[in-house]
Amino acid sequence: MGVKLPSDYAQWLEREGYYNGEYYDVFGYLESFEDIGDYPCVIGATERYRDHPLLNNDDLMIHFDEYLNTLVVLSCRDGGVYNVDFSYRHKIAESFAEWFEKFKEFEKRVSEEDN
Repeated sequence: MGVKLPSDYAQWLEREGYYNGEYYDVFGYLESFEDIGDYPCVIGATERYRDHPLLNNDDLMIHFDEYLNTLVVLSCRDGGVYNVDFSYRHKIAESFAEWFEKFKEFEKRVSEEDN
């Protein structure tokens, strides 16, 4: 995609590829994906929203927050993770690793509430 991946995301891709949780997905890449133009592939997800007015050319779409109805993007420029909708762009984590830990904690809480 012509971007230099933040090292924590690159390492996560090597280890896990993508995250398919009980409730939520984190987009990534595996060689076994049949269609890289669609979810859960980070390439397809990013390309789908490439024309969004608040996305930068070096942003990767890593998650769709259904509750907030926002895109969650990883900036390859500063390594930060942002919530983006049509009127704002808000930094929610300094790095992918920080965001992913919070993400897994949130999913765990949701799972506990459902059980």
